[in-house]
Amino acid sequence: MTLDDRKARVLRAVVEEHIETGLPVGSRVIAKRYRLGVSSATIRNEMADLEDTGYLDKPHTSSGRVPSDRGYRFYVDELMPKKGLTAEESRAVESLFRTRIRDVVSFLRETVRLVSETSNYLGFVFGPEGEAVTFRSIHLLPASSDKALLVLVTDIGFVETCLIEMSDASKDELQSMSEILSRNLTGVTMDQVADRAYSLLREETSRYAMVVEQVVEFLRSVTMSDGDRLYVGSPVNLLNLPEFRDVDRLKGVISAIETNGIIQTLLTKSTDEADPAIRIGAENEVEAIKDISMVYGTFSAGRTEGKIGILGPKRMDYGRAVAIVSMFEEKLSGFFSRGD
Repeated sequence: MTLDDRKARVLRAVVEEHIETGLPVGSRVIAKRYRLGVSSATIRNEMADLEDTGYLDKPHTSSGRVPSDRGYRFYVDELMPKKGLTAEESRAVESLFRTRIRDVVSFLRETVRLVSETSNYLGFVFGPEGEAVTFRSIHLLPASSDKALLVLVTDIGFVETCLIEMSDASKDELQSMSEILSRNLTGVTMDQVADRAYSLLREETSRYAMVVEQVVEFLRSVTMSDGDRLYVGSPVNLLNLPEFRDVDRLKGVISAIETNGIIQTLLTKSTDEADPAIRIGAENEVEAIKDISMVYGTFSAGRTEGKIGILGPKRMDYGRAVAIVSMFEEKLSGFFSRGD
């Protein structure tokens, strides 16, 4: 159903007023704060029509109205103004992506922290699919008399390191072992690298076998499961919102997100959504998060991809959320394409 111009302007005013205040909205407030060029009585009639057609709801304890899921959907699809980040926020994002952070976990956690801080909601990142990541280079470097430093560089630019027990190894031996590992494991995807390393272990009968065995164990530890790929920010911002003053309710939402694979399921379910995509309330289809909304987008990471998004109340500032997600997904795609 389409709305005529006046109803659309009234709906936009109600949505934006409710986003700002969190309170049910009355016709007098709209008439006073928004220049719609009509009387309070006319606005009241239009709001009643919008309620009858499912765009507004009327809480039992209030004479005002709030947007329904349908009302929010019409707003984001047809009425939402384009927004951007402030200069200060943009500088903070640029600063993060200028920093040469080599550890994938630390980098994505810092990204999620900044998304949460910028949006004042709950940021999340669903990291690149580990199985599709390949190793670009492998090195063994001297660390001490009985240890060597294993350095693995992936095709999307992240570096993983660990100490390998290897007593009295000369630089030539380390170089030789590095060449063996590189020859056999470079260009192999993470879902295949453990098997390839096991094959190498069966072939290797020299003292290098102990090194290969340790490499195999380390490779198994860095292969990311779906649970490992999910990074969720601090819920402290949500605690400041009236919708989440019930701590038990917020705990339930966070628990469902972190332990039940809800975000993974939702994000991989549909491939034909807009980008950034917006899911409002019951559109999430999962009971635990039917009262919240998500805005999320896709970033490229080599031959794979990840998701970044924001989770908040249904009355979130969708325009700002879209702007934030858009900027971060663009920056993440650029970051991974550079292989920093």
